[in-house]
Amino acid sequence: MNNQGATLSLVDRIKDALATTNQDSGGHAQLLADISHLQLMVETPLETIYRIGHQVKGLVERSSHCTLTPSEQTWQNACVRIVLELGVFDHLIAKGGDAANVQELALTCGADAVVLVRVMRVVTALGLCSQSGVDEYSANSKTQIMTVPQGVSSFKTWFDIFTPTATNFPDYMRSREYVNPTDSTTSAFAYTNGSEFWDYLKKTPLQSQTFNDFMATRRQGRPSWYDIYPVHHELSSPLATSTDASPEADSKILLVDVGGNRGHDLVNLKTKHPNLTGRMILQDLPDVVTHASFSPEDNIEAMPHDFFQPQPIKRNLLLS
Repeated sequence: MNNQGATLSLVDRIKDALATTNQDSGGHAQLLADISHLQLMVETPLETIYRIGHQVKGLVERSSHCTLTPSEQTWQNACVRIVLELGVFDHLIAKGGDAANVQELALTCGADAVVLVRVMRVVTALGLCSQSGVDEYSANSKTQIMTVPQGVSSFKTWFDIFTPTATNFPDYMRSREYVNPTDSTTSAFAYTNGSEFWDYLKKTPLQSQTFNDFMATRRQGRPSWYDIYPVHHELSSPLATSTDASPEADSKILLVDVGGNRGHDLVNLKTKHPNLTGRMILQDLPDVVTHASFSPEDNIEAMPHDFFQPQPIKRNLLLS
């Protein structure tokens, strides 16, 4: 939350507007704008980027007090993606709060100044940075999230990897005469990209890196399963008392993280509950787990495995 006094003042203004019985169209538009502004003020930077990037719903554009349609949201996300690609957010953060005019940004980022002005109208209206003056911009409390892996990989994953499939979905369903697909090779994703999702990642290293970064950071700042699940009560049984590390000793395994990417959940679990004993197994595709790195005291083992294939560990286990 930014300034508490400003937030409470805005709440009072919204309450007054709601109490007005004969509100004209202009007053109603202002009310919607204030509600949108209130959400921006109280949500965290991470909540801002998830709202903008992940939800398909209309938003209120505060600069002109009009409601964005889903079609307009497609264009707003495109503008954010352009600014992200050009490195504008990074440049504004590097300015340390000082304003950068559009000519400076055009020179630094290698873009036409007119194009920058047009896309920055959208980005500033979304609250991801601020307009300090005519064609001048500066970082605000939301800008930082667009310069770190959590925000960057999240937005790129949804826009670069999944949005094209959503765009093609009507054509895909029409081509199938609206028959539900039965396997991944005939999915909407395969129709759009020429191969199913996992093969696509193998063929596109840059997108694979983006997706893996997203998976590794998407729960940061948000509750994880081990914050809710009674870990000490459920995972302190004799199941995990042996130090036998032989592959056959399935019964000595504490937990298997199936499709666990690079093992971030297991590492965080061990950090939060260092007294847990027993082997923890990370399973994911070979080109993913090869990038996993653990310290010996973590007692985590990487096992290449395709979760569409039979599970090689057969005993009763906790699978996450």
